[in-house]
Amino acid sequence: MGLVAESRKARRRSPRSEGAGRGISDRAKGVQAPPVVVLNPTAAGGKAGRVWRRIRDELRYWRTMPTVVRTEHPGHATEIARAAAAAGSSLVIAAGGDGTAHEVVQGLMEVEASTSGTAFAHIPLGTGCDLARGLNLPLNPTGILRGLRQGRDMYIDVGVADMAAGADTVRRYFLNAATVGLGPAVVRRLKRSKRLRGFGKRAYSLAALKEVLNARPYQVSWRTDDGSGDHTLMLQLFISNGPSVAGGMRPSPNASFSNGELHIVMVGALGLTTALHQFFRLESRRPFNHPDIHSFVCRSIDLEGPDLDVETDGEIVGGLPARLWVRPGGLLVRMPA
Repeated sequence: MGLVAESRKARRRSPRSEGAGRGISDRAKGVQAPPVVVLNPTAAGGKAGRVWRRIRDELRYWRTMPTVVRTEHPGHATEIARAAAAAGSSLVIAAGGDGTAHEVVQGLMEVEASTSGTAFAHIPLGTGCDLARGLNLPLNPTGILRGLRQGRDMYIDVGVADMAAGADTVRRYFLNAATVGLGPAVVRRLKRSKRLRGFGKRAYSLAALKEVLNARPYQVSWRTDDGSGDHTLMLQLFISNGPSVAGGMRPSPNASFSNGELHIVMVGALGLTTALHQFFRLESRRPFNHPDIHSFVCRSIDLEGPDLDVETDGEIVGGLPARLWVRPGGLLVRMPA
């Protein structure tokens, strides 16, 4: 699994060294596994690795030295988190961007980690930092790592997306939001363009602007848990569990990780000029303001329509038809003290 453990003995020799050492313990042996840091050093174009080298000395003050595991390929963070929870680790820390956090959450949710007392924590080392904004984390990695030593635990809501993937159904968990329409197109453009990603926090806005210019609406059928529903021609659909998406945009500023609701925003078939105007409102962190943009809350929403992708926290693994719902208090999270 590519463990890079920082043992207490090695730490005394050199606080900055990272070498082979203690791995993730086996729950069956009755020994609690240490906390695990899932580190993606390539996040933010490699900035995450450089920041980690500056802050990792904070680990020497922990009562139980965490194991640091570097991710080596897409999906590796999910594997690491799943193994850590299964081994009985009390804490799994995602050190990287929103994508790293998203992968770690998949692993923890898949093994129902919260029911066994494994908490999730996040050190934002990426570009967008939407999860950090939603959790009101300070954008100070050193302070977060220090504060997690004596942190406080709380439960937050988790979004769940059950989506079509060919003849199969796939499940994906999300914390920030899921989107249909423009959102998946923007994500695909970003993943294709290294040049765009080089713009950092502005990358999403630039990619979205390019997609708006060529966007066309789709007829989507929807129905919520309270029986509401319709067939709507829409350009974009936001399903928000948290308040922040795409590097600080807030299509649903009242969304919260603790209210047991999904916040829905349906952007109708706007003309190009109007769509650009509304996009710039969102980009400047002002709310939408147009009669063809509708907002409401629900606990679940079923979607059917053309062959459209569903994006969850920046990842695309399935599409319509889909059912998205909220699991109240589904994830145990440790916040820095």
